[in-house]
Amino acid sequence: MTTIDPASDTPMFTVFPLRFTDDVPSMIAFLRTLGLERLVTAGDDAFGDLAAGAGRVMLHSVAGAASGARPGDTDLCLAVPDADAAAAHLEEAGVEVSVWDESFGRQGRIDGPAGEGISLNEDQQDLYGYQGHDASGADARLAVVAVLASEDPERDAAHLAHLGLTPVGPAAPGWQKLRGPGRAGSIGLHAPLPGAPRTRVTSSEYGDALQVRLGFSTTEDLRSLADRLTAAGHEARVVEGEGVSAVHVTDPDGIALEIHPRQDG
Repeated sequence: MTTIDPASDTPMFTVFPLRFTDDVPSMIAFLRTLGLERLVTAGDDAFGDLAAGAGRVMLHSVAGAASGARPGDTDLCLAVPDADAAAAHLEEAGVEVSVWDESFGRQGRIDGPAGEGISLNEDQQDLYGYQGHDASGADARLAVVAVLASEDPERDAAHLAHLGLTPVGPAAPGWQKLRGPGRAGSIGLHAPLPGAPRTRVTSSEYGDALQVRLGFSTTEDLRSLADRLTAAGHEARVVEGEGVSAVHVTDPDGIALEIHPRQDG
C-alpha cells in the first residue's frame, strides 16, 4: 500500500499538529516568522491552517474549543486529501477508523498506539466563509516535527508506520525521528518528560487526544534563524551540547519550542 499519490506527490497523511491558543493572531505571526505560510484562516481570528516546507500546523482558539483544551495543548492530527480513502488504507492494515461529516467537511479518528485518539482532517474543498491564502511562499527549508512522548518507541514506530512514517537514521538515547514521504512532515519519539502527559482527557465522545509538543527542523543556519526570531520580538538562542544543537525560543503561548537542524532532505 502506498501513502503518497505518485501523480501529485501529495502525501496521504500529513503531520498536522493542532495547537490550542488564546491568541491566534500572535501565533500566526510567530509561525510566519519561522517560515510557515497561511493556507486558511478565519476572519474572527479563531482558526489558522499554516503550511511549512513539510508538514502543517493548525491553530484553534481555546474560546471556541468544546473539548476543554487549554492554551498550549497540542493534539496530534493528520491532514488528508480524502478521509474515506485514508480510512480504507488504514482499515486494510487493520487500524480502526471512524469517519463522519462535520460543519467544515469530512473528519475522522484513528486509534493511537495505546488507544488514544488521532484526528483526521480532510482538506477543505469549501471554505465555508473562511479565507484561503496562497501558501506557495512557505519556507522549503522548514519541516514540522510533532514530538511524541514514548515509553515504547518500537510499539509507537510500528503503529505510525501505517501512516507512512519511517525511521530517519539510527535511534539516539531517548529519541527516534520518523519521517513521512514528500511534504508529510515528521514525528519524533522522545523519552517522556516530567509533567508532559501523553494524552489529553476530553469531553468528546471520540475519546482522549494523543498529545505532542510542537517542534521544527530546518536547513537554515541556526544563528541566522535565532537572530531573525529575536528581531521579531521572540528572544531566541542557539543551544549546543553533546553533539546536539537547536534554536530555543518561547512561543506566544509561553511554551518552549525547539528548532533542530534538518538533515533528512
